[in-house]
Amino acid sequence: MVRILLADDHLVIRGGLCALLKTRGSFSICAETGNGREAVDLAIQMKPDIAIIDIDLPGLNGIEVTRQICREAPGTEVLIFTAERSEDVVQEAIRAGARGYLLKSAADDQIVEAINTLARHQAFYASAVSNRLLDNLTRQIRGNNDGVHLTMRERGILRMIAEGHSGKRIALLLGISHKTVETHRSAAMRKLQLRSVAAIVRYAVREKLIEA
Repeated sequence: MVRILLADDHLVIRGGLCALLKTRGSFSICAETGNGREAVDLAIQMKPDIAIIDIDLPGLNGIEVTRQICREAPGTEVLIFTAERSEDVVQEAIRAGARGYLLKSAADDQIVEAINTLARHQAFYASAVSNRLLDNLTRQIRGNNDGVHLTMRERGILRMIAEGHSGKRIALLLGISHKTVETHRSAAMRKLQLRSVAAIVRYAVREKLIEA
């Protein structure tokens, strides 16, 4: 039995998924919520096999929900289920740890296929995620062209710095200590030989972590 957490603030969507999964395969809805923070708490408490997460959640957005679930409940696979098809959003979801990305327009059979695939701990991405996008993302996660490797956390913190967030604000948003933020920032700047916030911004624009 595959245990599933549903997190979507639209009752109709949750109801439709529940009705579908009750009739297709060995699925059990162990918890559901319309709030991002509750989704993280439920994932930690219930330890579902799969968390189906919408991007636009109140309380905490789906990207940060994914990041926290992957950190605090590593046995749970995350399937992003959304109407958002932006490549930037797809990249952020994958960087956060999601191993599945599916549009809400997907057919019932594809939804079931995605869940079964993640239950086998294999990745499943809808056609919205092109081969070109995955290739670009792989290069970004591995590092830039000169062989520098940044962790996903380091890249995320550099992006947030470039967006103008302070270290304390980043710590609050990510649920980590200010000291940890500074450690990751220092490590990333050392690897990339960056000396200032301005240099971080230029790097983030060049690597398309933020828009110019």
